Amino acid sequence: MNLPRVTVVTPSFNQAAFLETTILSVLGQCYPNLEYFVMDGGSTDGSREILERYKDQFAFWQSQPDGGQSAALNAAFARATGEIFCWINSDDFLLPGTLHQVARLFAGRVDQPHLAYGSCLFFHDRGKRAKVVRARPHDPRLLRLSAYLIQPSVFWTRALWDKAGPLDQALSFAFDWDWFIRASSLGEFTACDQLWSAYRFHEGHKSSSGSAQRRSEILSVARRHADPQQVAAYEFVDRHWDRMEKRRALGEAWRRRGIPGAERWARYAVPLRDAVPAGVSPEDLRLCENMLRGS
Repeated sequence: MNLPRVTVVTPSFNQAAFLETTILSVLGQCYPNLEYFVMDGGSTDGSREILERYKDQFAFWQSQPDGGQSAALNAAFARATGEIFCWINSDDFLLPGTLHQVARLFAGRVDQPHLAYGSCLFFHDRGKRAKVVRARPHDPRLLRLSAYLIQPSVFWTRALWDKAGPLDQALSFAFDWDWFIRASSLGEFTACDQLWSAYRFHEGHKSSSGSAQRRSEILSVARRHADPQQVAAYEFVDRHWDRMEKRRALGEAWRRRGIPGAERWARYAVPLRDAVPAGVSPEDLRLCENMLRGS
């Protein structure tokens, strides 16, 4: 089989604890037409020494200040010669056989603007909890409301990248969601049930930080792409963020104590007195709250 070239990029910064696992998950695909870039932002935690060990198996690598994750990814894809693109962060990893599955899926249409996304294993680095998050059918409206594509399980053609343009380097947290929304109007999106990656939660996990900057970026992307009612839902959640967090923490504490109806009682204890925006469904509010929190 004439396998298409797949370009995989790993952006990294001070993730030596996880970096080698990520590298081996890519090289261990044993994919014969792989182009692998590692873009390290000048780590000081031993990452460079790990990269030195595998440098002969990289198409390109660097360890130097790079302007942030989105800038590093843009620089890598500007060098790329692959027909299929993806990136895998240095605290996540690909599952065995993923690249061969993706190549078969794209066979015969790598010259078309097309994106495919699969399911993902979520796990906590120091815990026993794990769950499989299944790829849901593509829904353009839902994508403008919630980033349901799980980034390490997303692959797309060079043709789509060329049409959509690079990542927005002004964003540090929500650049993937913004790009997926832009790309969704320019090509075909295909959901696949196969497990393609594992997504790691840990103490330094960037996407679940819940920081004010992250919430601000997510709100800005919603304002760019969502309809007015969806934007109203995000703004409502953002205005009441502190009370929603108190309610969530209270509900979790009561659930741990086995109190019946903990969630309901937590809502009574920390009420949201302001009126919910007209036309916004409870499901939309829930999705916005989860998105802003990073769950």
